[in-house]
Amino acid sequence: MKNHFEKSLFVSTEKEIKEEFDRLYFGNEFCEKLIPDRDTLERWYGLSKKKKKAFTFVTPFVTDAGLDKLGPLFSFLDAQEDVEIVFNDWGVLRLLRQHFTHLIPALGRLLTKQRRDPRISGILTNTQKATVTKNQKGRIIVFPKKVPPSLLEHFQASVINVPIFQKFLLSQRIRRIEIDNLIWGMNLVVPPEIGVSIYFPYGYVSTTRACWKISLSPRPCKKVCKKYFFRIKEESLPVPFYSIGNTVFYRSDRIDFEKLKHLKNLRIVYQPRLPF
Repeated sequence: MKNHFEKSLFVSTEKEIKEEFDRLYFGNEFCEKLIPDRDTLERWYGLSKKKKKAFTFVTPFVTDAGLDKLGPLFSFLDAQEDVEIVFNDWGVLRLLRQHFTHLIPALGRLLTKQRRDPRISGILTNTQKATVTKNQKGRIIVFPKKVPPSLLEHFQASVINVPIFQKFLLSQRIRRIEIDNLIWGMNLVVPPEIGVSIYFPYGYVSTTRACWKISLSPRPCKKVCKKYFFRIKEESLPVPFYSIGNTVFYRSDRIDFEKLKHLKNLRIVYQPRLPF
């Protein structure tokens, strides 16, 4: 099967940009402290035009302070042509709708409500191993209960399959949704007028505002996420986990294109490194 999809790059350095990519993604989805300044944004947008690539600006969930930082950036981008904004906060969509109507909104992966934690893959696929435990009478072997195939189908889907939600997205001029590459596959049922972007190879498991608790970084923020991350690998994890900044990611190196061939407007967002 020949795969037909748009190739995008979640960029962090200029040397990563190759001819094969159609679009550049720039920004951060997880922390308002990493929203770039206007000079940096203008430089990356200018580079995308120089390289003849389409441009997508990615934004995180925000407080009012974050909205204030985004305003001037949106003002610059609103004066350009065909700029896409990935929003991960409904307040950001409201800002776009009210003041920056030339920008093209896309629903970020923090809002697509996928059930994505790889640790449950053994349950969903009925591949859990028996475990041995002890009580006062001795050792007990616990055999996992089999789950029905319908549970796997449920976890392969999300709110993006719901017709009333799709109708809401279209009413808000949202014609693209961003999702993670689930390790147990995806069941996507969307109308042809809604495009789908799949992030590869890194999906996120969870994120928080309490960054310092998981990054082991004292407050105030020193942006150690730009320098360090933790790689977590143990027998219970089907794929490697990574903790960076305020977010935990997993890595999934395979995309099942056979299950995606029905999508009319597919995009793969390649992340050459953890998206921080």
